[in-house]
Amino acid sequence: MRVSAKPLSRINIRRYAQYVRHQLDLDNELFFPIVQVIESLANDEEEDFDIEIVADDEMTETYGTTNTTKNIMVIRERVYIGAVKGNPRDRFTLSHEFGHWLLHQPENVSFARGDIPTYCDPEWQANVFAAELLVPYHIIKGMSIEKIIQECGVSYTCAEIQTKYL
Repeated sequence: MRVSAKPLSRINIRRYAQYVRHQLDLDNELFFPIVQVIESLANDEEEDFDIEIVADDEMTETYGTTNTTKNIMVIRERVYIGAVKGNPRDRFTLSHEFGHWLLHQPENVSFARGDIPTYCDPEWQANVFAAELLVPYHIIKGMSIEKIIQECGVSYTCAEIQTKYL
């Protein structure tokens, strides 16, 4: 069985990422401070969110997971440290898991048999959310891939993919 999410287009996910940036007063910031945002949420007693950093040998199959029923994000220690240091891949992983937490609460997902359309795939949705959050299209218009990498703190692949969807 696979998990299916409520349908979301790239445009809808982009709007949601823009909304998140707006709520955090980061509309026009190039570098999205994902580590600080997640730590702030975890430290906010009014938010039902927690983060757990686990030893690399305890989490060998994946870089991170998010349990939206329990509202906890579990991240491999090496990935979290990398994100703190600004590693693009690790920042993307945290943003991806943040996307799961925001987009895939239990009421927005269900089990499915067989193939599901891409726009209902929670992994695709979380990847698009992470890219849109870290590389907002309204800011990067006209920027080179190298400039996007430098200013947004993302990988070449992420910058390249985002420029294709301008």
